[in-house]
Amino acid sequence: MTLKNNYLHMKTQKLKFIILAFGTVFLTSCTELLYTSLDVLRPAKVAFATNANNLLIVNNTVVQPSNLGHRTELLNQKTKNVSIETDSVALFCLGSLTEELESKGFFSSVQLAPNSVNTSTNFSIINPLNKETVTKLCNTNQADVVLSLDKIKLNDDISEYYLNETSSFLAVFEVRYETFWSIHYPNSDEVTPIQFKDTIFWESESYVRKKVMNGLPQRIDGIIDGALNVGKKSISRFLPYWDKADRYFYNPGNKLIKQGIDSVYVKNWKSAIAIWDKALNKSKNAWIQAQAANNIAIAYEISGDIDKAVEYAALSLNYFGKSYFSDYKTLVQLSGYLEELYNRKKDIEVLKKQLGE
Repeated sequence: MTLKNNYLHMKTQKLKFIILAFGTVFLTSCTELLYTSLDVLRPAKVAFATNANNLLIVNNTVVQPSNLGHRTELLNQKTKNVSIETDSVALFCLGSLTEELESKGFFSSVQLAPNSVNTSTNFSIINPLNKETVTKLCNTNQADVVLSLDKIKLNDDISEYYLNETSSFLAVFEVRYETFWSIHYPNSDEVTPIQFKDTIFWESESYVRKKVMNGLPQRIDGIIDGALNVGKKSISRFLPYWDKADRYFYNPGNKLIKQGIDSVYVKNWKSAIAIWDKALNKSKNAWIQAQAANNIAIAYEISGDIDKAVEYAALSLNYFGKSYFSDYKTLVQLSGYLEELYNRKKDIEVLKKQLGE
């Protein structure tokens, strides 16, 4: 079994069994809510072909001119354009992404071609890899998919302000990145273009103007840190990733609901569902029924049955509408949970395709 198959097997299993991060559970008595955090698998923004096991990452960028995109605006002075050499930005971005991809084990192999294959000198124009180049690169490197960084554009500003309310000085360093990518396959005309935007910034505040700029990183250091961050962040755009999702069990004075909560602490979801179902059917109070149905929905979600979770989340919202309990925050919470479950159903279908299930 290849590394990718191992990865796919692991991810597919976790599609069926959603992990409950139980260490984050605590009781908030003032609102009668029991909070927990779930690890939820989210689909990537872009999917690779399921038979693509060996990835080649290619630098296809033209270096941004040093006098483009760098500005400084000091207090009571006009904005000035400055020159910064940023020829290493693409390499830092790609190096960070390569390291992240290697650590995930999604591909059998991940290789990086660090030197740009782009022979153009025109930064403003994107020249995507042609079919012949892709085929040659794949044959040379035994790769079956190419991820190409076709352009990385950055704009950075250092600005200085005076804050009247605190009688202090503030310096802000902001770097904005635009990255243009494409995915290619050998002997295929299929090309998937992708574009992302990222921003990183620093702030420094001091009562002494001379000190405020010292609180910011050196300009090139900040730009490189940002490029590393862009590469690292891009992993969740190209591969499915785990995300935290907050959930709230209701824990009112109702004996049956409280009894079901006892099963939450030992992760006995089957027992909790059965008890809350009794509370739902026995109670004549629509608000109690809404709370019981909400809890059942979360228990089903944790158990991996999204269809049942949707059914009971919708039932909870319906009972809330019939109750005398009128609270806008609760309405937003219940309707938001139902919407998130609908989105999760869609995500799971996408994940099945991305993981080759």
